[in-house]
Amino acid sequence: MKTIVFAGGGTAGHVMPNIAIIDQLKHDYNCVYVGGDGMEKDICEKRNIPFYRIDTVKFRRDKMLSNIGVPFKLHSCVKAAKRVLSEINPSLIFSKGGYAALPVVLASKVPVLCHESDFSAGLATKMSKRKAVKILCAFEPCAKKFKKGLYVGTPLNQSLYRGAKDLSHYGLSGSKPIVAVVGGSSGAAAVNSAVIEALPHLLQKYEVIHMTGKNKAGGMAQKGYATVEFENDMARLYATADIIITRAGANALAECIALKKPTIAIPLEKASRGDQVQNAEYYSGCGAIKVLRENELKPLVAAVDEVYNNKYKYVSAMSCINVDGTKKIVAEINKILS
Repeated sequence: MKTIVFAGGGTAGHVMPNIAIIDQLKHDYNCVYVGGDGMEKDICEKRNIPFYRIDTVKFRRDKMLSNIGVPFKLHSCVKAAKRVLSEINPSLIFSKGGYAALPVVLASKVPVLCHESDFSAGLATKMSKRKAVKILCAFEPCAKKFKKGLYVGTPLNQSLYRGAKDLSHYGLSGSKPIVAVVGGSSGAAAVNSAVIEALPHLLQKYEVIHMTGKNKAGGMAQKGYATVEFENDMARLYATADIIITRAGANALAECIALKKPTIAIPLEKASRGDQVQNAEYYSGCGAIKVLRENELKPLVAAVDEVYNNKYKYVSAMSCINVDGTKKIVAEINKILS
């Protein structure tokens, strides 16, 4: 049985798309994961996916002076990745991008298939393009910028489509429409603060599920308000919610659009290269989502009202966008390994 190494980590946006592809291929190939100290290790261990840890180095946009030693650290990380890959002896590397994937790609002596989720390519994807057989892209404009680019969509866990509404799990009654706030795997301080401030008004019309992020506090316990730090069963959360408030990570937006959930996106802007703003503006331009910027969160309740009152308009626009690229990505992997 041929072995595929999956690489990418740091945030759920890099890890969960890999898991979605592994779920589709694990019966036909030996799927292993190579990553750093991010959440990828815990996620893989919980799913019994063989995991190999390597040292990684991150380019910091918020602390530019700290990047002086990055090239030297990266060289060391690549050497370590070479040792791990020689032990695994893979037939293919599938990179989901990000700093945790780059040493694996640069160390590879076998075909590399990269996937870029964002509207514009990240630094790791740009640095990986010479090693890649193809650059698979979630957005068509991004694919057109690479000679080896191919527009496929986003890898999505197929279990998302089988989610069941579960009011009792969150302690909600379902007597009002349900708004789910998903700040990302690490939480989002600006989003959390805006939601907590808006709760008195939100709870007059809606019930709220607030995913705060690990070790992040939510608002005061009260009727119609449920807090969770992290949701392992996103299919359940999506099925239970009527409206989603989320960051604008490409994977999160793709999930909302695929499931036809009316969505308010609040892009991450600080310490970012602007990818979330671009993702959100693209889908907003298609009429599929509503966008609020971090500096204009005061009208959050009005935005929720607008999206809920016009939900069929947003769902109709979402129906015109095919975001799920799981089957196409699996087909590309099979094509290379055959």
